[in-house]
Amino acid sequence: MIRNLIVIDNNSRPIVSANFGECHSLGQDDELISGFISAVYSFSKMLAADSLDQIQMRGLTFIIKSRGTLIFALSADDPNRATHEKTLVKIIDLFEDLYDYYSTCVDPDVDTSVFHEFPRFLVDQSILQPNCGKYTDCKDCPNSERDLPLRELTKELDKRLDA
Repeated sequence: MIRNLIVIDNNSRPIVSANFGECHSLGQDDELISGFISAVYSFSKMLAADSLDQIQMRGLTFIIKSRGTLIFALSADDPNRATHEKTLVKIIDLFEDLYDYYSTCVDPDVDTSVFHEFPRFLVDQSILQPNCGKYTDCKDCPNSERDLPLRELTKELDKRLDA
């Protein structure tokens, strides 16, 4: 099941960050998550001719694609990678159609609130499914306390890069 969608600009800023499936599957720090994905993606491009297209963490697989200067990352907790890749390509194409200029560049001083309705559009078009809907408020959701150990992973990556 697709759990998250993140669109990251060339400044590592999350211009779209939405949970699908269970709430809070990535925690609540969108900028830390987008910075992590952006850094790993950029690092992979420096090391290899091919760019990174997947990150596996715990039970989540991040499928990653870029278009223009934007990075699109979709997380899923099942083995349907081929299906999810097709969904991500469809999402990227829709994003490009809806936000023509933004598909290639997002200036740091541009208001990104224009993108806030994009996840709802994807749900309305039946491309992605809405949050679990089991709780009336996310504060009651047991997943609001659970997140990926990104701070620890980032510290470990920094140590290895400094060595």
